[in-house]
Amino acid sequence: MQRRHLAAATLAALARPALAQQEPEPWPGRRPVRIVYPFAAGGVGDAYARMLAEHCAQALGGTFVVENRTGASGAIGTAFVANQAPDGHSFIMNSNSSQVVAPLVLRDPGFDPMRSLAPVTRLYRYGMYLLINPRIPARTVGEFVDWAKAQRRGVNMASVGVGSVGHLTAEMFSRRAGFAVEHVPYRGGPTTLLALAQGEADYVFDSVGNAQPTVREGLIRGLAVTGRHRSPAVPDIPTVLESGFPGFEDDVWFALYAPAGTPRAIIDAMGAETRRFLNTPAFQARLAANAHEGVGSTPEEVMADIAAETPRWAEVIRTLKIEKQ
Repeated sequence: MQRRHLAAATLAALARPALAQQEPEPWPGRRPVRIVYPFAAGGVGDAYARMLAEHCAQALGGTFVVENRTGASGAIGTAFVANQAPDGHSFIMNSNSSQVVAPLVLRDPGFDPMRSLAPVTRLYRYGMYLLINPRIPARTVGEFVDWAKAQRRGVNMASVGVGSVGHLTAEMFSRRAGFAVEHVPYRGGPTTLLALAQGEADYVFDSVGNAQPTVREGLIRGLAVTGRHRSPAVPDIPTVLESGFPGFEDDVWFALYAPAGTPRAIIDAMGAETRRFLNTPAFQARLAANAHEGVGSTPEEVMADIAAETPRWAEVIRTLKIEKQ
């Protein structure tokens, strides 16, 4: 009897390590994988996120869903993902406005830009588009600046949030042009364009992709684009540089991130599939229509971008004397 008990105990002890070494559940598994887009639904970036989710569901299996968690220039959605379990079931499609600039202007963004998130891959980038209320009697940047300087009531400038690239670009523009502005932040590109069309705001820097359909309808007017070259999507629109204001060459870029600590195998699998998605004909056509450029990368290249841009934007914020919110 004692031998039988000893044998049973030995077998149980041998079984315990075997159970502990069982393979983990294959990713993505049965639970939905969320891709958070930290800005309002209905814009170009939101559409891209939904295309990516559909592609990944077909290519990797499982369920991929998009969630919009807006506010604080994208910091609310970023902080949400940063605090999720690092198990490959939460990602965020985040801009340099949220990842780099927002932490410089918010007292408590809820995340550390260098430590709270693990980069997966860069996605796309684009320049900014200077847009005005069409009731303003200006057809060029110079005419708009003359009009703005003459306004005793002041000039209202809209953005997707304090510390966004659009906000800082618009502030730098008003300072160099020599007119005062009142900043009015909104929760996303579509709402800023609506405010512009309705006369709540006088000007905004947004993307060509978001704005050009509304420009074509005559509801807002485009005056210039940032960058070294004209946008192929609006070739008749001059650059800000051509209009007499050098130094407006920054762009907005988006990258995909996961919570820090997510296994590198999952990061690599999601990154490889996302880069395949960037090169699909359907997505390439959508990028071209919106004057955006797809730019896949390694996680290390994304982290290098963040490290390089942070001191540059910090200097812009100091120059503008923007206080932390």
